[in-house]
Formats: sequence, structure tokens, C-alpha cells
Amino acid sequence: MSKTNYIFLDTETDSGRMTASILDICAILCDSNFNVIEEFNCTARLRKSRIYEIDSFLVNGLNPFDVDKYENSNFDLTKKTYDKLKSWIAKGPVKFVAHNGEQFDYMLFSQHLFANLFTWPWIFGSGNAKKLDSLPIVQNFDFYQPNMIATELNSKGNKIYKLSSICRMNGFDIGKASHTASGDTHGCIKLFTLLKKKHPKFFEKVTNFTDPNDVVTKMKNEDYFCHPETFFGRTRNFVSSFICEHPIYKSYYLVADLKHDWEKFFQETSDTVLDKVLNSPPKKYRTIKAKKNPLIMEKNIATNFNDEYSKLGDQTLKSRAEFIRKNRDKIAVRLCKIISYKFQEDNIDQTPLEPEQMIFSLKPSPEEKSLMDRYVWSNQEEQFKIHKKFTGPIKHLSDMALLDKYGKDGFTDAEYKTVRSTISRRLLSTNKEAFPTIPEAMERIDTLRDQNKDDTKKLEILENINAHLDIVAKDHEKFLK
Repeated sequence: MSKTNYIFLDTETDSGRMTASILDICAILCDSNFNVIEEFNCTARLRKSRIYEIDSFLVNGLNPFDVDKYENSNFDLTKKTYDKLKSWIAKGPVKFVAHNGEQFDYMLFSQHLFANLFTWPWIFGSGNAKKLDSLPIVQNFDFYQPNMIATELNSKGNKIYKLSSICRMNGFDIGKASHTASGDTHGCIKLFTLLKKKHPKFFEKVTNFTDPNDVVTKMKNEDYFCHPETFFGRTRNFVSSFICEHPIYKSYYLVADLKHDWEKFFQETSDTVLDKVLNSPPKKYRTIKAKKNPLIMEKNIATNFNDEYSKLGDQTLKSRAEFIRKNRDKIAVRLCKIISYKFQEDNIDQTPLEPEQMIFSLKPSPEEKSLMDRYVWSNQEEQFKIHKKFTGPIKHLSDMALLDKYGKDGFTDAEYKTVRSTISRRLLSTNKEAFPTIPEAMERIDTLRDQNKDDTKKLEILENINAHLDIVAKDHEKFLK
């Protein structure tokens, strides 16, 4: 059996939202000992259909005038990165690693694949590929193996797990390379190297549950088990028993928190009252996301901490777990009914989604998928021909991709004016939109000027961004006339 390689990944973007555009991406292929095999870097210019968030440019230290000069369009960056990642995946089993990847980088790149008409955007978790998130890994490592890695505290006394902070505290400061895709990716490699060196066996455990089937099997085979959760920089150990799969979200699983007496709860015959009991703080059940590399720990550590579980003791925990096991089916039916009803109540918002937001809801027909596949891999002339066959949201996505890649050359004069006016109305809107708007950006600059009035260097950066924003705004205003 071939050894597993690792692909470390980081992105720098124009926004902190999931609708952000990737401006810089780095991916590094490493062997099982984290020796670098190959490095890939790619940048892309700003998209015509987007405006950036001011804070992102301040944090990343990017000059929008420079970014405008980058050679690649968003489509180019997406396709080149996809090609490289697929070539590495084809070599054998790989594990992707990104810091806070589950909350940002993985879904963001999948959004890019979707928006650029790739028919299968789930590159990180299919075939030979599995994914890890180094943020919860380092949090769990620090909790269960204390004092092995150095951390700093914020003003509230909570530990800081930002990549740059962890790297600096453990002797491999990223320095000026922090907030660059390449710098953060190399920092993440050093972080994994450190964790593996500190405790090889626990490192293997904390990076092991990448197959959802293994996660479910482990939970089902134990009468109860331990699992960590981190809130606001503080990690806690939970002791739970398996109930069932979530009724709405596939590969999410419901478990009973054994600090609570479930036998007492289920003497209640009213589902309305049971709903209030189970969902009142503190919540009586937890959700484990099997596809997101959860850490399932053995039950023999359940009472090792100075917490509620330790006060209850092993016998009480075992008794409560036995009740869950014997009544699992009945509990699952009532709990799923409560959750399903609550989900319907909480999801009555009928606001139409923008095409870029339809990654889960857009269902192209086989004919449309065939056209999309041809579009992605075709030359310019063929892309123009296929584009004319698209309709609806797919046509909109193609409009955006062609505009960024070819500008005015991708359309007739009438088509170009229609596409640009649609974008300009959205970007110049004073309403709350799904994407950042120019008025929002201008308002944010005014706020930051006031907050940094004594910081000459930061004010110079803000004035440069403001100058670029003025040019962009005037360009869009032309298409509203």
C-alpha cells in the first residue's frame, strides 16, 4: 500500500466572506514526513463582478492597483489550481491540510469551481483525497497533550490559535510572510512537523478520522466515548452516546451528552415540552460532523477532568449510556421529529439566491453538464459558442467568467452593456446585498480613517485604496446611464 502524501493549501482573498475571490493561492505537495516534493503558486486579478472588503486588503498588505495587473483571471487561477491538484491526487492517497480550512479555504475553492462551471466542485473529499483542518487539530492536540506546544493568550485569557501566533510561539516565525499564501502554507508544514515530532502516536490519532464510515463505526461500537469541542479559544471534553444521523444534514450525527439524565427527559410525553427541555441551554445533544475529521477519544478518559463528568463518575455515565443504547430507536424518532420541525420553522426565508450562491441547489441537466464540461476545457472560440447555449443561472455564471477572462471581447456590444449594467447596479446598491458593495467599502474607509487618524502609514494605505475605489466606482457608474 502506497504511503499517504500531504497537500498543504492556503488562500488570500479580497473578502472574509464565502463569496470572496481568491487573489493568491499556494499548494505544496509533501511526502508522509512533510518533505516538500513540489510547490504551486498562482495569483489572479480582481473580478469585474466583485468589489473587495477594505479590511482584507489592509490585513493582506495588498495594493489593489498591483492586483489589477495580475495576469490570470479568476477562471485561469481556478483551472490551473484544479489541474495541479488533480495531478497530485492521481499519484495516490493524499490528505489536504489547511488552517481553518473547513470554515473557509475548502468551501471557498469549491465555490470557485462551481462558479466557473466545473460540474464536480468537491475536489477535497473524493477519490484518493481526504481533508484535514490544522486549526482543530492543534486545539485538540494542545488540550489532550498539554504543555507540548507553546501558545499565547488574548486579553480575555483565552489561547490564540492563529497560525502566525502558533508558528511564532514555537520558534518558526512566519514574520513578514504571514498573510501570504506561500508563507502561511510553509508555516502549516512546520506546524505539522512539530506536532508529529512531539507525540507521534497522538498525532496519528488526531489526524486519523478522515473516513466518515470509520467515525460512525467508532461511535456505534462504544457505549459512550469522548470528543472535544472548542468555543472562543477554550476546548472542552464531552462524553456522549451515539443516537442517529441528523435528519436534515447528511454525514452529521446526533449524540446524547451524558452530563444530562436522558431517562428523566424521555418520561415527558409531549414533544413540545421535550423540545424546550432538549434545546434549552445547555443543549442536551451534540452534533458530530463525520466528514470533518472529528476526534473520537476513548471513554477511559471521561472522568479525567475536573468537570461535570468527573463528579458523576463512571458508573452513572455507564448507566446513562445504557439507557441510550436500549432506547436508541425511540429517542431517534422523537429527536429527529423535533429537529425537522424546528428546521422548517427556521428556514422560511424565501429570498432568491444569486446564481453564485446555488452550489447546493443548482441541478444542471445531463445536457447542461455536458456543455459545462466542454466549456471548461475548450479554447476561446469554442467557449464563446458554448456560452450562447447556456440559459438561466448557468448563463449568468458564464457571463461572469467570460467578462473576467476576455472583457469586452467576450460579448457583442449589446450583451456587454447588459452584463456590465447588471453588475454595476448590484455593486453600487445602497441595500444589503449578498456580496460587498462599493457604498459599504466607502463607508468602511471613512470609519478606518477616523480610527487610524494618528497612524500615518495606515492612512497612506487607506488613501491609496480609496483612490482605486473611486476609479472602480466611476467605471461602474458609466453603465447606469
